[in-house]
Amino acid sequence: MEFLNINKLNKGKSKNIKIGELSQEVINILNLDLKPQNINIWSARIQEHCEKHKDDYSTPNAYNQAVSSIPLIIKEPDYVGLHKNGNIQYVKRLDDISLVGIQVLKGSGNLLFRTIFPISEIKLNNSIKSGKLFPFKKV
Repeated sequence: MEFLNINKLNKGKSKNIKIGELSQEVINILNLDLKPQNINIWSARIQEHCEKHKDDYSTPNAYNQAVSSIPLIIKEPDYVGLHKNGNIQYVKRLDDISLVGIQVLKGSGNLLFRTIFPISEIKLNNSIKSGKLFPFKKV
């Protein structure tokens, strides 16, 4: 499992970096009109998207674990969902419960990392009960 090193990626020119793939399993669970494809992050915007929620994590180590585990959260989430804005959500229990938001770009249908932040156990349970998040079981 490859980990994401935002300090290393944030150096140099802006470029798209593959951080995961939209799987057929997630497409099926969420009934998406998309095909399996790469999920990318723009290297120049990593800090903007990750750092703004750094203080929301319980500890600096929990934040670092979550950010470095973005590829794992996408590959092996505990739950997946679709936000009302159309973003795909991947949720995984690490030191904190982390939610990764993936934006579906209008027109192209390309997938781009949007954000990562922690959610509470209560928010997780409410989202499951309300049908916003679904358990993910890799086939």
